[in-house]
Amino acid sequence: MRGLPLQFPHTRRKTMHALGKYVVKSLHHKRLSSSTGAIAGLASGLSVLVGMIAAHFAPRGLTRVSIALHIVKKPLIVKLAPVIAGVAVAFATAAGILRFYSWLQEQEDEAE
Repeated sequence: MRGLPLQFPHTRRKTMHALGKYVVKSLHHKRLSSSTGAIAGLASGLSVLVGMIAAHFAPRGLTRVSIALHIVKKPLIVKLAPVIAGVAVAFATAAGILRFYSWLQEQEDEAE
């Protein structure tokens, strides 16, 4: 306790007032929009690849019946394919929202 400085309310108020100068940064909406679009495209391609692999390993015939009767388990890739597709959809949604935000910012920049 001896080495810690005491914080009084008046000193904390000054530091919190100056904090707004350092924390607030503008987003580079064009760069952010293009990078999230690239990430969404990569996730979409990965989702298609995993979906094709899962379709190849999907059970057929008597194996499908034994899975329906809970005798054997589904292959892991078949279980993971919908999750990976959901993540790809989430990335695409985020990219669309950020592209819309970028479009709005471009409209504001043109108006000024």
